[in-house]
Amino acid sequence: MAARVSPSNVKDALMSVVDELPVDRMVEVLEFALFLKARQAQRRSGCEPVQRLEDLWGDFWPEDESVDDFISAVRRWRREDVTLHKDLR
Repeated sequence: MAARVSPSNVKDALMSVVDELPVDRMVEVLEFALFLKARQAQRRSGCEPVQRLEDLWGDFWPEDESVDDFISAVRRWRREDVTLHKDLR
């Protein structure tokens, strides 16, 4: 029967192994750990990876307005946002 290991013992054991790795391998280990944390958060939230680009398609702009209208609106929204942030200082 395997002995139970406390989380602090596991952390200490992992850190001793990581401390002995070359820097480039440490980076790989840390990137993998971050990937696992992100996957855990994704699973808890119920989000699924995007399978098709069409799933991201937004229908937020009226068809009867031109691209020029859209660009003008974006520029206006950006100016308004800058003004808002200046007021908050």
